[in-house]
Amino acid sequence: MWRFNLLLFWGCCVLFSWKMHTVSTVDLTTMSLNACAYTTTCPAYATCTTTTDSYYCTCKRGFRASNGQMQFKDPGVKCNDIDECAVKTCPVNATCTNTPGSYFCTCHPGFAPSNGQTNFTDQKVKCRDIDECFQDPSLCGPHSVCTNALGSYSCSCMMGFRPDPERFQKYGNLSCKRLPFKCMEDVIPNNKQVQQCQGGAALKPEYVSFCALINAIFSILDDVCENKTTVVSLKSTARSLAPVLERVSTSSKFAKEKMSALGTVVLESVESTILAALLDPSANVSQNIRTENLDIESKVINEECTKQNIVFNLKAKGDEMKVGCSTIKESASTGTTGVAFVSFVGMEAVLDERFFHGLQTPLADSKTKLKINSRVIGGIMTGEKKKNFSDPVVYTLENIKPKQELESPICVSWNTDVKGGRWTTSGCVVQEASETHTVCRCNRMVNLAVIMASGELTMEFSLYVISHVGMIISLVCLILAIATFLLCRSIQNRNTYLHLNLCICLFLAEILFLIGIDKTENQLGCAIIAGALHYLFLACFFWMLVEAVLLFLMVRNLKVVNYFSSHNVKLLYLCAFSYGLPALLVVVSASVQPKGYGMDDRCWLDAKTGFIWSFLGPVCVIITVNFVLLTWTLCILRQKLSSVNAEVSTLKDTRLLTFKAFAQLFVLGCSWVLGLFQIGPIAGVMAYLFTIINSLQGAFIFLIHCLLSRQVREEYRRWITRKTKPSSQSQSSVILLSSVPSTSKTG
Repeated sequence: MWRFNLLLFWGCCVLFSWKMHTVSTVDLTTMSLNACAYTTTCPAYATCTTTTDSYYCTCKRGFRASNGQMQFKDPGVKCNDIDECAVKTCPVNATCTNTPGSYFCTCHPGFAPSNGQTNFTDQKVKCRDIDECFQDPSLCGPHSVCTNALGSYSCSCMMGFRPDPERFQKYGNLSCKRLPFKCMEDVIPNNKQVQQCQGGAALKPEYVSFCALINAIFSILDDVCENKTTVVSLKSTARSLAPVLERVSTSSKFAKEKMSALGTVVLESVESTILAALLDPSANVSQNIRTENLDIESKVINEECTKQNIVFNLKAKGDEMKVGCSTIKESASTGTTGVAFVSFVGMEAVLDERFFHGLQTPLADSKTKLKINSRVIGGIMTGEKKKNFSDPVVYTLENIKPKQELESPICVSWNTDVKGGRWTTSGCVVQEASETHTVCRCNRMVNLAVIMASGELTMEFSLYVISHVGMIISLVCLILAIATFLLCRSIQNRNTYLHLNLCICLFLAEILFLIGIDKTENQLGCAIIAGALHYLFLACFFWMLVEAVLLFLMVRNLKVVNYFSSHNVKLLYLCAFSYGLPALLVVVSASVQPKGYGMDDRCWLDAKTGFIWSFLGPVCVIITVNFVLLTWTLCILRQKLSSVNAEVSTLKDTRLLTFKAFAQLFVLGCSWVLGLFQIGPIAGVMAYLFTIINSLQGAFIFLIHCLLSRQVREEYRRWITRKTKPSSQSQSSVILLSSVPSTSKTG
């Protein structure tokens, strides 16, 4: 029994041992296969990988094992973050930001990624510069220039403006205020001649030397206007201007408009330079500069004007300027206050008497009566207000030549608003004049000169007034005459048709003369006006010729009751003659000498080249023919009327006949012959007679053909009283009364 129990015990032990062995083997295998399921198998930022009988750990991308091995099992090993930013990972102009296991790139301010994403890791992405100035043109504010830079931008004031420190301190951003003087950008838009030098294209031959001078002046002006950090030195600028001014003073070969533009640029550039020096706080001193071509005296006003009205006396060359504190205060100057006086040598040869824009008749040759007789000077003052001062500024200019007894000085200032630059009398008057000096009193700070006028200028002004007043009266009379010939049906015949055409031509010629004779700004426009005046005045004379011829034929055939109807004179032929021949003469003249139309001071035919004879030649012939025909006509008429009507010899009718015959001389243009006798000692008298008579030609036409015609007077009376028309009169009487001196029946 005990043997059985021993065997049973032994069997149980074997069975237990076998089970235990089996269980241990299975558990270890299962644990080996499921090791990666336990969180503590591998460290943080690591990946667990199982094998057939084991496992291993690998660090994730962006991490590195602390033992340096790619695969590990050691639980003490850590996965440390790799710093990708330690190496060149991001593109140029980008910032690298490291993150656990990764990184990202961001472009610097002022740059944008090429893929449009703020954060990126793609190494193909580039950081491109942002053009802030293009994206927002108003970024820098008004009157400023935005300049793009790599990753940024900068703001600066436009040329002609400077930063306003007061607004910058208050608001913290750039604010630009206009410079109180002109820069290149201010001069160019207002001057067509200067614009030719800035186009960049090849210059015309006539502009090469002109533009060289303009650019030389602008290069000096640029130093003032570009807001450089260097102090504006008035002395160095004056030295730089000296050779340029010397070249300018000898540049008389340029055309008139180029000379005007050149003078304007010189005057404004010097003024800008002086103002820049006066306004520069670092150069806050008075200066006295003397060069061969330019003298400058500047005065910085500190506390002198706080107590009393001191008058400052500034001198340059032999010229002088006096300006009081009241005027300086009135100029509304802010910051540094200063005045300056400058005198140019040689500028009087550049801006001479040709540029005088005064009250003078355009038919006169002003250049023989005017002469600039001083240096060109300039008064300069800081402050926005430049004119209409309560207290005048007094300038004393030294005469280049002693003043003669019959000469009268004229104080003129340079006005850039008139034809691009002209001498005008606005704002300045002569206070006193001696043989050596002329004192001008002005209500403004100006560039000034003295023009000396001979005694003939007074006569010239009188002729100007007489001619313009006479033409205005003539135009009114011509309108009345035209209305009479068109509306008064009882007098309408071939004679009134001739009168009507003459009145229309004369009206157009005179009104164009008044409006356009001095419009010389545009060369082509002036030439067109001159050509139109040439044609209209020639047409007037040809209609006068037609009237004289037909009047002669009618009087010679006075016994024929209806001469025109019997001979069938066609009006079309008369129009072709009176309008066609003048047109042919103008076309031929323009073809032979196209530059003969338009002059520097008036839109008329050039007298220097003799082109004026394309008008005077036909006019002289017509005047001669008209005078001969009219004399012949009056002789025939006197003889025939005396034999027909015995009462014609009465004193009253003889006087009326004489007056109407004398007036016909003016109607038919014979009085124009007076213009040929304006020579020698009788030139003045002839000039007055010529101007008075011919400016009133329209009035004579209205007087002879309308007011002295009984039938027209009856029509006027009928229009006024609105009465019915009486019985008609003989057509031959109408022709006679409207064309020749009246008999007693017309009184």
